[in-house]
Amino acid sequence: MNYKDQITPDQGAKKLLDFNIEYKYEEIETSQAFKRILAEDLYAKIDVPSFDKSPFDGYALRGEDTKGASEENPIRFEITEEIPAGSFPKKDLGIFQAAKILTGGPLPKGANTTIKFEKTDFTENQVFIKEELKANSNVVKQGEDIKKNSLLLERGSNLDSPSLGLLASQGIEKIKVYKKPKLGFFLTGSELKELGQDLEPGEIYDSNHLTFLSIFENLGFVVEDYGLVEDGLEEIMRLTKIANETCDLLITTGGASVGDYDYGARAVKNLGGKVLFTKTAMKPGGSLVVSKLNNKAVINLSGNPGAAILGLFRVCLPFLKKTLGRKEIYSPSFQALLKKPFDKENPRLRLLRGSLEYEDGKVYFVEDSSQGNGILSSFVGSKVFGEIPPGVNYLDAGKLIKVYDLENLFS
Repeated sequence: MNYKDQITPDQGAKKLLDFNIEYKYEEIETSQAFKRILAEDLYAKIDVPSFDKSPFDGYALRGEDTKGASEENPIRFEITEEIPAGSFPKKDLGIFQAAKILTGGPLPKGANTTIKFEKTDFTENQVFIKEELKANSNVVKQGEDIKKNSLLLERGSNLDSPSLGLLASQGIEKIKVYKKPKLGFFLTGSELKELGQDLEPGEIYDSNHLTFLSIFENLGFVVEDYGLVEDGLEEIMRLTKIANETCDLLITTGGASVGDYDYGARAVKNLGGKVLFTKTAMKPGGSLVVSKLNNKAVINLSGNPGAAILGLFRVCLPFLKKTLGRKEIYSPSFQALLKKPFDKENPRLRLLRGSLEYEDGKVYFVEDSSQGNGILSSFVGSKVFGEIPPGVNYLDAGKLIKVYDLENLFS
């Protein structure tokens, strides 16, 4: 087979990204926004903190009044008041005056530095400073974390836990997010059986169903689950048509090759759609059909779990993230050293499941022993995969390769 005639994974990803996405929006409570995608730029309404405050329990005072202070020559300050967090100072500070202040308490007018309790000697009404303090030191300044009118979060941001904390710090109760797109999903294969059914000779339990339902839901889709479908052109055409009319995109597993019972591409063609490509030059995951039907994507993944997961990640994931409205659509990669030599015939881009080891400050990629198209078990322990460029048939241990993290698919 001439793999040079097949498109590369990056070319396949580009064809998917060329689809026009019709986004929908909704306004929701910030408290319900975890893992949703922000649909607007948000700017800070207030400074955070909104006042100069103390970073610890101690005393607030004027730094210039401590000039010459030492263990042998402590300087005495009059204590004017106590300022707990949540209260506001009642008195301005004058020369050689200090306010007892607790963590988070606002500095009184006139104060420009703080010192910890344990670095002082004190009585009920006086505190003795035994070191020189610089003005504007040991103070959490107004706006140090967030400045008013600064960009708080960009459109397309995934609203994780710190993001929700930022929104709360601004008192933002409602936000505009992308409405979750609806993803149609079904599986094909007459040999597949659902959980709870008895197996006959030649049959296997369907593992793709739960695997991919959880992946799609974890990414943020609403899944329209059409279940398990036996191989047959008419039924696959019927479900493809329904999903195309009611969902934003359709993904199937099985029927992505060129055999007599691989009906994905034929169903789309019979419905008036266009097949964009049927193979990508990579292993595993090369059996991957991408079509356009009524300006919506139809993606037929391999029925083999290992190939289907890697094909989805390497080719389809940027498009799926774009469909969700995410700003960052490409998965980060990094370099790692091969733990063992790579020695395989390799005419296509090779994807290797594996794990990472850390030795002497170096990161090593350790190839898993199970690399077959149908192998699912290796993903339980292997949450990364490495790439070997096409045409590279041998690499010594210690050579650098590109590595991707699969974790965001699964959890």
